[in-house]
Amino acid sequence: MSTPSVRLIATICCAEALSMTAFSAFVTLLPVLAPEFELNNAQAGLISGIVLGGYMAGVPILGPLTDRVDARRVYLVAAIVAASGALGFSFVASGFWSAFVCQALIGVGLAGTYIPGMKALTDRLEGPLQSRGAAIYGATFGVGASASLILAGAMAEAFGWRIAFLAASAGPLLAAAIIVLALERRVPRPATRPALFDFRPVLRNRAVRPYLFATAAHSWELHATRSWLVAFLTFAVGLRSGAESVPVSVALTAAVIFLLGPLASVSGNELALRFGRARVMTFGPTLSAIASCTIGFLAGSPWIGLLVFAAVHMYFIGIDAGTMTAGVVNATEPAHRGATLTLYSLVGFGTGFISPTVFGVVLDLAGGRGELVAWGLAFASLGVVALLGVIPARRLARLQER
Repeated sequence: MSTPSVRLIATICCAEALSMTAFSAFVTLLPVLAPEFELNNAQAGLISGIVLGGYMAGVPILGPLTDRVDARRVYLVAAIVAASGALGFSFVASGFWSAFVCQALIGVGLAGTYIPGMKALTDRLEGPLQSRGAAIYGATFGVGASASLILAGAMAEAFGWRIAFLAASAGPLLAAAIIVLALERRVPRPATRPALFDFRPVLRNRAVRPYLFATAAHSWELHATRSWLVAFLTFAVGLRSGAESVPVSVALTAAVIFLLGPLASVSGNELALRFGRARVMTFGPTLSAIASCTIGFLAGSPWIGLLVFAAVHMYFIGIDAGTMTAGVVNATEPAHRGATLTLYSLVGFGTGFISPTVFGVVLDLAGGRGELVAWGLAFASLGVVALLGVIPARRLARLQER
């Protein structure tokens, strides 16, 4: 890749990671906040997932808006919204509803930074660079989630959870400054001005549809795992030491495991360029489904063995993410790229919004956070949905054979 392209990708991906400093804060501190806010598992799962619910509320407007106005303007406003959600946690949150609203604001902010950031990147790249840039950008989401987890865990351990959210509020503002100052102004000028909520041109594109169904299954498993892994590892630690709160080591361990997702995403895209997207999108969900159906029952196994299995599990979850993101970018029409990326992320984050709550409901129905079998069944529910991702992968294979 040329130096300007590398600089562009690095700049936008750095901003993406900074924009997400509040994203994982609640799930990182869930074992502390759940008793303090008097939350049951279903409520905890709902707050964990509403960050994606806020994303769903914002992205149908903010994503397609990038086909009409300079993406930097959308990014700036959204970053302020995300920072306000983190500040709300720091100064206001005291129970279910206040936490729910603050987490939703963080999600709305994410809607206006993630898609505009990808649009700004892919509009400035062409050919193979566009595919690799999209895959790296998508993988950076996992880096941002992990960095948020590390920041929240470390700051909460040192200064308390409210200061952790205060620190997290700075990231989106720094990200906005980078985007506004580093990128030149660029106003889209399509041949025809697209309607703001018109996704029909996207749905008519047969090459895009398999990716929409595939990301739905993938995101169901991914976001529930991200939402509950810290709590699961804390439960596993408790089986050994009776720990009552989240030790920093658990948060850091989970962050390292999450970082395997971006590595898997980028390497999976390279495998797809060599062996075909449909193949990677077939064996990825198959392996991750098997791992999901197994990991919850391993909480009492040797600690190192559990961590290795969790790392392998996260790698399998992420291996098809990059190839799906790059694939949908390549399949879309340039005039509808903002709308296509919006619908693609709306579907994925939509299932990601629901799955943490369903996970929590299964956990409650099966006996609660103190029961090993309950964790096993909750994770197994993710594996069942993940396996459905094989169906659109086979559909994509048939399209590619024509």
